[in-house]
Amino acid sequence: YFFFLRMDENYILLPHGVNFQEAIFPDTQENRRMFASLFQFSNCSQAQHVLSFSSDWEIQEDNRLMCSSVQKALFEEEDRVKKLQQKVATLEKRNKQLRDRVKKVKRSLRQARKNTRHMEQMNRKLSEKLSSAGGQIPYINSLKQENSHATYLKV
Repeated sequence: YFFFLRMDENYILLPHGVNFQEAIFPDTQENRRMFASLFQFSNCSQAQHVLSFSSDWEIQEDNRLMCSSVQKALFEEEDRVKKLQQKVATLEKRNKQLRDRVKKVKRSLRQARKNTRHMEQMNRKLSEKLSSAGGQIPYINSLKQENSHATYLKV
């Protein structure tokens, strides 16, 4: 973690933010000793027992308080990360829903185009049949009945 520190009005270093990245300095006893006076991380680790580099009770108490504020900054950062992860999960779910909807619309469009092509092909075949059979089948109105007589009487 990178801890961004700020100084308050009493010139006390306080954690200002946390950034989850690779550390510049490895976590060794020598580096802890070197940075203990500046960053006061000597008692922050609960996973392992860390040597206290000062016998002065006041400095140790400051370290303990600093650790609680560092922990608070870490918890706040973890909460922020959780919220962002939930937001990302929600957005990914919505994105998947929208992709599925787009797939369905594309499928419907392909099916509609296929049906349109099929209907156009059927219409073409039907018009070809009608045009090729046009000379063979006369229209009813053009037929003359044989032996047709005028049914009108002259008055």
